[in-house]
Amino acid sequence: MIKDFETLPHTADIKIHVYGLTLAEFFRNALIGMFQSVGPQSPECKLIEERLVCPQLPEHHEIELESHEIETLLVDFLSEALYLSDVHNEAYLDVTIHEVMTTHIKATLHGIKITGFEVVEIKAVTYHDLTVKKVDGVWQADIVFDI
Repeated sequence: MIKDFETLPHTADIKIHVYGLTLAEFFRNALIGMFQSVGPQSPECKLIEERLVCPQLPEHHEIELESHEIETLLVDFLSEALYLSDVHNEAYLDVTIHEVMTTHIKATLHGIKITGFEVVEIKAVTYHDLTVKKVDGVWQADIVFDI
């Protein structure tokens, strides 16, 4: 079994490495990694093994995006989730991917109202060193978040 994501050392920002056996799993793990890496806080949830675990995720948002390449689609997808998180004061800890290709995604974000973030709030998803690649059948990328 492969990891979903791991946090990597970075001098000034937050950097994660994301994995996925399918493109849908890769996008799901990128979303989970982005939010779990900053420690969202909600009184309805518990911290288990350094991850916020909630009995339910009652907040839902539909998104559909088109981009010219997979890296742009990934940044647009995570940026849209970040925008919705900021507007609604929510963290998205899961997603249902309805359709995904390298230039298109249609998904439903699942989240929870939060009181803040334990680590820091992400300002933006960056293109810094971003390359999505498939290595030995596994989709992978390093993603840097501006904090």
